[in-house]
This record gives sequence, structure tokens and C-alpha cells, in this order.
Amino acid sequence: MKLGSLSLLRHDSPRPSHDGSLSASARRNHVCRLQVIGQLSSILTVIVLWPHVALPLQLGVWWLGMTAAQILLASLVRPSHGIDMGEQQDELSLRHYLSSASALISGAAWGSLSLVGPYDASAPAQIILFMILGGITLSGAGIHSGSRSTYAIFVSATLLPLFILTLVNPPAALPQASLWLTVFVLFAFTLNDILHGSRQASGRSKQGDAEQAMALHTMLEHGSEAIVLSRRLRIVRSNRRFATLMHDGHVPRPGSGLETWFAQRSDWKKHAKAASSAFLRGDAYRETARLRRRDGSVFWAEISGQPVNPGGSPLLVVWVVSDITERMDAAARDALHSAQLHALIGQSADWYWQTDAQHRLMDVTRHTEQSDDPLKHNIGRKWWQFQRFGGDSRAEQTAVRQHFENCQGFRNQLVEVPDGNRPPLWLSICGTPRINEHGSFLGHHGTATDVTEQVRGSERVHHLAYHDALTGLPNRRLLTDRLTQAIARAQRYRERVGVILVDLDNFKRINDLGGHAAGDRVLLETADRLRHFVRSCDTVARLGGDAFVVLLTELHLPSDADQIAGKILHALHQPLEGSAPRALLSSSIGIAIFPEDAISADSLLEVADARMYRAKRRGGQRIEHA
Repeated sequence: MKLGSLSLLRHDSPRPSHDGSLSASARRNHVCRLQVIGQLSSILTVIVLWPHVALPLQLGVWWLGMTAAQILLASLVRPSHGIDMGEQQDELSLRHYLSSASALISGAAWGSLSLVGPYDASAPAQIILFMILGGITLSGAGIHSGSRSTYAIFVSATLLPLFILTLVNPPAALPQASLWLTVFVLFAFTLNDILHGSRQASGRSKQGDAEQAMALHTMLEHGSEAIVLSRRLRIVRSNRRFATLMHDGHVPRPGSGLETWFAQRSDWKKHAKAASSAFLRGDAYRETARLRRRDGSVFWAEISGQPVNPGGSPLLVVWVVSDITERMDAAARDALHSAQLHALIGQSADWYWQTDAQHRLMDVTRHTEQSDDPLKHNIGRKWWQFQRFGGDSRAEQTAVRQHFENCQGFRNQLVEVPDGNRPPLWLSICGTPRINEHGSFLGHHGTATDVTEQVRGSERVHHLAYHDALTGLPNRRLLTDRLTQAIARAQRYRERVGVILVDLDNFKRINDLGGHAAGDRVLLETADRLRHFVRSCDTVARLGGDAFVVLLTELHLPSDADQIAGKILHALHQPLEGSAPRALLSSSIGIAIFPEDAISADSLLEVADARMYRAKRRGGQRIEHA
């Protein structure tokens, strides 16, 4: 709000008349001031001229005449109240007539000064006379700036006797006094014309300002917001809307303190301190507060304050007050519902999350108390990008990506989340799309539950089902599956697959002499030595007891299998760690090749097993391949 509109909030704002003229009381005060100035000027004139005239008594008579003229002028001021619109034009004409009569009377009173002796006295008296009447003439240019004709009457009545005297009896010191007097009159009329134009422009400006002020006043009084003007924390003015808002039958009286409208005095102190700090920075103040109405009821309000004169003293502030009780109640209900929803989610899930329209994780709320949250380290990433660096893309991640990119809801999708140097977490996430009021997609939100223990437990069960419990090698079930896949690949690409079946000789003797612990150590050592001779694409499996199988894929020649079998036979014949130097192992090895020996997984294993037993019957520590 501009400073110029402050008058709208003042009880004592003047109401200008429609024609821009002064009211009757203002005119009376104006005339009284002029009478006092005129009386003082006439007394000063008598005192200055008294020593220079031959008959000072004439100056006394002139002063009495001047006093009588001023009394007459005071009687010409008429009150203008009670005049209706039909008589307004007659009132204006009468006012103009009285103004002309006043100019004539006052001008004649001052003009008669040149006829009571000063002009015929000494040269100093003449100079003083010219100066007095010249000053009065220039003063009249401002006093009668409202009308050129009135000022012409005043100048004529004031200077005409002096002008006639200069023509009839020119002063010796200034023979061309009449000419200079004429030039002075022209200057006085020019000055009056300038002041007249300035006054007209000012009058039009004031009238326009008054009309604008009235319009703004009407707008504020009929505005929908409560507005208060304060000075030194006290109300200067408020509109009707504030009285209605506060359930007050009348507009609050000026001078009442702002703190009386706050629910608690502590609230008032807090807001007053914060508002003062904001005003010192040159900022507006906006905050919510609890206010108390006249009937004692309390409501939530939004208050905003804007200094009218920043840095001024006293500080004027315009406050705008809005009732936001319904909005605050709705916000409180939403907050309560949100808290209850989060509490409910916390009973069934570990996280609540949100993504943006580009499926990037943007908000995570964890319901369990832990200092480190691995999900927060992935803010800005997408759910299917959470797998560990260097890890293979899993089928679960691909399914999650499809759900997100298709903007679909989903349930119980497994996602692997890295957890620093610790093992990764497995989360089960459920999500649904978020849509705004226009139907636009905003992203997903949902819950996440930590199922790491369940996943790891199922992985352990799966591992035990397909691996040997002692050595960790694939068992017969997994071996058969991989052998079947290798045969299918070999058929497609016309390759060979080799099966090397290894059986330890005299293993029962080791168990009898050293016990099962010694036998287990032999089996573990055998598994390690076999792993050393195979490629990453090959498989070492334990069939049970002391029998092992080496699956060789992508073989080019049958002789390749013979070379690997020879290396295995030699490696297994080396002394065992921790045993006596003569504690050597021996083994019997049987080899079967696809497609030369058999074309199915079971047939290959049977051929290899038969050849292994043939090697064992022939004394062991040998290879049978055909």
C-alpha cells in the first residue's frame, strides 16, 4: 500500500468539496489570519513613517480607517453550509462579488496611505511609501491568485492614487516614477498570472487526489480482507471487515493495542519480535497466529504486515488479516490421517517410498530405527538400477522395470539393494501410480519390506538341494541338468561333450584306518585338486561316496579329454597334505564322449561308469576311454 493512501485509514481525514474550494470554517480562519497580518502591517507602517511626516496625526487617522476596513472585511465572510444544489450557482456568484468588494476595500485602504502625507514629506518617506505599497501589491498577487479580475481591482485601488501623484508631482529623486510604477504593475500582474495557473493546477490535482482517495476508501471498506493500520503497536484505523471478523459490533477504537486481539500474550510477544526483525531487514512479515474475538472465541488467522514508512519513526504498518481456521483444520485432519497411515504402514512394512515421473526414487521414510539407511544412498536412482556394480542383471530387476515404465501397480517384486561393504539386502516392494487432479502421471509410491533373511534362507535350501553338503560341489541332480544343457548346445553347434568319472581306489581302507574325519579330508582335498584342472565353463561334481565327475564342454577332439584325464590321474597320485610321504592316492578314471559314445546324459554317465569299473578291475590307477 502506498503512503498516499494512508489518509483512507484516518478518522480525521478532510473531505474536500466537489468544487475544490475551502469550507466556510477554513475561509474564516484564512480571513482571520489575513486580518492579523494586515493589522500588524498597518501598525508597523505607522511606526516607520511617524518620524518622517509633518502631521503624524494623519497617520493615526489612516490607521483607524484601516482597522474599520478590516472589520468590514470580516463581516463579508458568509457561512456556506446548508446550501442545496439549486442554490450552489447563486452562492458562487455572491462569493465572487464579495471577493471583489473585499479586494476593492482592502486596496483602497492601503492606497489611501499615499494621500495622508508621506508622498509630500521627505525623500526617505517617499521611498518607504513606494516600498510599502510595492510589498502590499506583491503580497496581493499571492492572496488573490484565485482570480485575475479580483487582483486587478486590488492593484488599481492600491496603486492608482500613487500613480496619479507621480504624474502630477513626480518625485525629484525619481522623475520617471510613473513609468517605473507601470513596469512594476506589469511585473505584479505577471506574477499573479503565474500563481493563478499554479493554483488552478494544484486545485485540479487535489480534486483528483480527493476523488482517488474516496475511491480507495470505498474499495477498502468493502474489501473482503480485514485491514488494520498500526502505529507504535496500536491501532490507528481498521476497516469494517476487521470488525466483522473479530465479532465486534463497531470498528475498534483508535489507540487500542494489537496484543488485545491475540489468544495468548506469549503468542503476541513471539510475533511482535519476529515482525520487528523482518521490518528492520526491509521485509514483509507473514505468519499464522491464533487470535481471540470479542466474544472470546479463538480462531486461526494468517497475518501479513507491510511497513508504510520503513525505517521511519513512529513505524506505520498495514496489516492484512485472513481467517484460515477451515484450512488449518483441514491441514490438521490431513496430518492426522497421514500419521495414522504411516503408523499402519509401519506395522506391515519397513519403508514408505515415492518416485517422480521419471521413476527416480525421491523420498524414503523408514519406519525402523537404524542410523544407516541403504535406500537413502540410492536417492535419485531407479529401482532396477540398484544391483551391485559388476553384478548380472537379474530377471527380477527386468520385471520391476517393466512395471514402472508401464505405469502399472505391482506387488511383491524382489529388488536387490547394495548395502556398502556388507552383503546386499533383498526388498519386497509394492507400488501404485500417483495421479494428480488432471490425470497426469506423477510417479509411483508404495512400501518396501526387508526379506533378506527369507531370500538367503531359500538360497541356502536351493544350494543344499543341488550341491554336496561336504565339498560344496554340484550333486548328481545339478550335474544331470548341466550335462543335458551341454548336450543340447553341442547338438546345436556340432561340438563334443566329455564326461570324466573319477573314483578313488581303496577309499574304504582310509576310512577304516583314519576314521571318517580322515576320509572327509581326503574328499575335500580331491575336490580342490579337481577344481584346479577345469575351465570356468566346465563342472566338477560329486556323485556320492568317493566318486567324482568332471564335465567338459565345448571339446574339439576326443583326445582333449584324454589329456585332462591324464593330468587328473597324476595330480591325485601326489601325497596328501598332512600325511606321511608314502600316503599316496590312486584313482580309476572312465571317459565317455558325446556323440561318439552316447547321445543322452544318463547314457554318457553309464558309459563313463562302466569304463571306470573296468579300470578298477585292471588294478586301478589307470584311464579307460574306449
